[in-house]
Amino acid sequence: MSARRVGRRGLPGGAAAVADKRFRRADARSGKRRGAALRVWRLVRVVLALGALVALVAFASVRVVDAQLLSVDRVLVRGNQRLSTGEIDALIGDVRGESLLLVDLDRVEARLRDSPWVESVTVRRLLPSTVDVRIVEREPVAIARLGQQLYLVDGTGVIVDGYGPQYVEFDLPIVDGMAAPAAAGGRAIDPGRAQLTARFLADLASRPELRRAVSQVDVSRDHNVTVLLDDDPTLLYLGDEKFMARLRTYLELRPTLNERWEEVDYVDLRFGQKIVAKERDIRKNRQ
Repeated sequence: MSARRVGRRGLPGGAAAVADKRFRRADARSGKRRGAALRVWRLVRVVLALGALVALVAFASVRVVDAQLLSVDRVLVRGNQRLSTGEIDALIGDVRGESLLLVDLDRVEARLRDSPWVESVTVRRLLPSTVDVRIVEREPVAIARLGQQLYLVDGTGVIVDGYGPQYVEFDLPIVDGMAAPAAAGGRAIDPGRAQLTARFLADLASRPELRRAVSQVDVSRDHNVTVLLDDDPTLLYLGDEKFMARLRTYLELRPTLNERWEEVDYVDLRFGQKIVAKERDIRKNRQ
């Protein structure tokens, strides 16, 4: 009775079939081979798909770079006042017709910085076909006398250009003593003296009439700005601070000094309330 029940409820062949381990091993190995083959085929498909994608991207990139749509047809320049468009084109070189994606922006910036008028520059791409150039030009603050030559100089001591008739609209004082000590007769500017000059002129910015009255400046002495005013031969020693206040003090004292002396050689205003003045020896000049 029990054997028949087992035979009916079990697999065909009863307990003998269950015990045939060789039958089950053969089935497992076949399934593993099919699974491995399937995984290999899937991997091959992935590799082929990736290869096709890379080839497509490379092809599309070449087509985009060569596309006429991205060919540079405009150079937009902003911020230039002294540099003409022609001068900028000469510095940049001809980039029109090049692919916008292949224009060497660093090279363009480096070429523009070769101009002493350019303080800083930013170059960028504007799709679809424009090179955008933004320039900050240097601002001359003085006319430096170096030997027998005059030069426009900015507040950091950079020589912008030789001074000539083309720059007569610049209402700037002539400054002596800006040359670097090692530059005997050369064109190097001492940065410290250039900055002292710039601070002096900036201090007078709020009083344009006082600024216009300054005829000549000398910064050859350390920490001291010496000034000559228009139609006034008196040397004014202003030190390295409070320039406007000291000039105003002199203008208040000038009538009294002119009444006392025929000509005043210098007035030293560097010591606060203690003002030192010296009369010019007229007899020496007459001899």
